[in-house]
Amino acid sequence: MKTLLNLLFTSLLIIATISACKKDNNTIYTSSGPFANGAFISNEGTYGINNASVSYYDFAGDSVRNSIYTVVNHHTLGQVLQSVYIGNGKAYMVLNISDTVRVVTVDDFKSTGYITGLNSPRFMTSYNNKGYITQWGESGVVKVVDLSTYAILKTIKVGTGPEAAVAAGGNIFVCNGGAYDVDSTISVINTANDNVLQTIQVGHNPKEVVVDKNSNLWVICYGYVKYDSNFNIVLETPSKLVKLSGEAPYQKLGEFIISPTQHPQHIDISPDKSTIYYGGGFGYAGIFAMSITASTLPVAPLTESKMFYGFNVNPGNGDIYALDAGDFTNPGKLFRYGAQGNLIRQYTVGVAPNGVAFN
Repeated sequence: MKTLLNLLFTSLLIIATISACKKDNNTIYTSSGPFANGAFISNEGTYGINNASVSYYDFAGDSVRNSIYTVVNHHTLGQVLQSVYIGNGKAYMVLNISDTVRVVTVDDFKSTGYITGLNSPRFMTSYNNKGYITQWGESGVVKVVDLSTYAILKTIKVGTGPEAAVAAGGNIFVCNGGAYDVDSTISVINTANDNVLQTIQVGHNPKEVVVDKNSNLWVICYGYVKYDSNFNIVLETPSKLVKLSGEAPYQKLGEFIISPTQHPQHIDISPDKSTIYYGGGFGYAGIFAMSITASTLPVAPLTESKMFYGFNVNPGNGDIYALDAGDFTNPGKLFRYGAQGNLIRQYTVGVAPNGVAFN
């Protein structure tokens, strides 16, 4: 029965056609295919089990298709899907435990190859046909990749536990998230020579960064929590939202203390780049919204006070896609909220969903 359903699903994928014009940091291209107008949910899977997957939310059909990589390519994806990055008409699936980035044509999800030579990769961004992959291995580096050949061009030493990165103003901004220890910096990589241009002090363990309409950068800093051998907290520093200037030499313009004991680790921005959203992570309830001109943090969350493993904002209409990982063994949930925080609908996705990428 499952085989019949898979064959039927594959046939529907082949005959489905949706066309649109897409633009990423570097390229304008025409999209046409069964996955040309929707969102990709990265499902981390269970640690130690080869069950990472990608779910697809179709905008037009208001529906979810699960395990699309396996259905299209007839083999499993790998272990621990940390993130999905979309650029140049491709989707890059960063597999943390498999030490690989699987690459597909984004609109039909057919495999075009993979990037190897990695050690605990985390996130990816790109600029001028070069990919920049953060990884925890080798004591924290960024691997520069030729996106035509998937060959590694250079290894750049950054801070401890590099996490999310973003391309802006011809540079790459890397959040040095501390891994299992502590760091407090952003590494700025000059894409002209792929050297570190500047190291910016922010707050403890920065995780993600976004760029606002004024080209300023906003960083979510998790804070640092240290435990003893019995898992009692012996040291804890506050979580912060830090604002940086958008021109070199980059500098801190301001910071907001979120909480001395609560530690969100995700950030995103509205389609018009004037509203910051933050939240997500273990023990932090709700997603909060703040204008980039605000002088104080919001008191109450925009969404319901529910703990989400991750979230992202649809750059087209501002809907918020929030993710519940559940028990990391059974299928998780996608909650879709309107831009005003109203719950629209929830969906079943794969095991341990952690992020969303939009096509």
